[in-house]
Amino acid sequence: MSVRYINLVILLFLAHTGTAQQFVGLTTNTYSAVQQIPYNPAWVNNAANGTELGLFAVSILAGNNGYNFSKDGGELRKDRTENKKHLWQNVDVLGPSISFTVKQKHNFGIYTRMRELARMGNIPFKIFNVIGIEDISKIPFMTDLDLDKSGVSIHTFGEVGVSYGKVLRNDEYHILKGGATVKYIMAFGAASVYLDDFSLVLQTEDTIASIRGTINTQYAHNVNSYFTAPGVYPFTVMDRAGKGGLGLDLGMQYEYHPDGTPNYETPYKYSIAVSLTDIGSALYYADSGSGAYNLVGTTRNLNAIERRKQEDIGQYLNRAVADSILIRKNAVQKFRMGLPTALRINTDWVANNNFNIAINTVLNLKGNGGDIYRPAYVNYLNVTPSYGNRRYSVSMPCTFYGKQTLTLGAAFRYGPFYIGSSSLISNILPKTIKNADFYMGLMLKFKKDKFII
Repeated sequence: MSVRYINLVILLFLAHTGTAQQFVGLTTNTYSAVQQIPYNPAWVNNAANGTELGLFAVSILAGNNGYNFSKDGGELRKDRTENKKHLWQNVDVLGPSISFTVKQKHNFGIYTRMRELARMGNIPFKIFNVIGIEDISKIPFMTDLDLDKSGVSIHTFGEVGVSYGKVLRNDEYHILKGGATVKYIMAFGAASVYLDDFSLVLQTEDTIASIRGTINTQYAHNVNSYFTAPGVYPFTVMDRAGKGGLGLDLGMQYEYHPDGTPNYETPYKYSIAVSLTDIGSALYYADSGSGAYNLVGTTRNLNAIERRKQEDIGQYLNRAVADSILIRKNAVQKFRMGLPTALRINTDWVANNNFNIAINTVLNLKGNGGDIYRPAYVNYLNVTPSYGNRRYSVSMPCTFYGKQTLTLGAAFRYGPFYIGSSSLISNILPKTIKNADFYMGLMLKFKKDKFII
């Protein structure tokens, strides 16, 4: 029996892992801010100087601090740094969006959006080092392998947001703007595995001496297709597994204009924006295996915890209960998957007409409860210098993620089109890759009855 099935002991039915941010290093001062309204509703006030129309935008990012992907061999190699391991993935797609002004003081925005967030985290190095080992001599037999407050989650959902913003103060030098977004959440699919006080002791390569702990599983029915039909993506817009819910974003922005005048629009010298995003949750109907379990296995063959071909999650868990590996404490009929609530702070300093430096940070505000491993963003700090004008701009984002990862990227905008990556430069020279991302979009600006390019 291969020890690769230790993976199943540790995470039971982990199969889709990965989370992260969106549009990292994309600045807001040079052209259109409609693509940034989902991240701070105060930017809807940018519509005061011209209607903005977003045609599309997409951002894809994945990263980890546990594996390196070899460019030469196309293999995954373990990072042997002895720290807790995390993986994250994020897909963010903005559909049609628009911002406009009513009666010259009320600013509105409407946008559509599709997101998927996934993450696995808090895996101690001792456990991580055992996963996938084929060399028996390196396996720590009769040694406790512990997990505490570790897990994996995935959440796929859409949203339609309506934003309202207003200039709260304007003396031409100091401008304070506020905004709020109410959004309807369309719940497509969600799953969570949360392990607490888990301990595994291996006796041989084929048997376990003991296994104990608590595991909470909550998942929608459409997760099963990922296990019973490999290669079939579990969540689709044609198969909504939840009722949905409501979300709320709040934001403020301050600008300082040293040359302020009531006669014409002046550029700001610096800007500070703060927002609290993704307050809320979505309701899902749980599949039959969802609930809380105690792990109680002793002196078991690893075959007992191997998922059989075409066996869905509920069948797998029921067999584990029948084999006295799991004791079911309670069942779950429905559950709420929280949105990735975050605090976002953005500053922008304009050195001259062509050069500015933006500093952006995202702080995750979602902890993990005793029953669910919540989707969340990884914390990061980003510094992005940009050079350009109304027609074009070139940026170089430098980002430090909270899981010991530093990336350097590049972004380019020409008129309404932009394309970029926060990790492009840092991934060119190294032979291995830990993180990769890409974003692009097309946003139009109309000002004083004409299209601006």
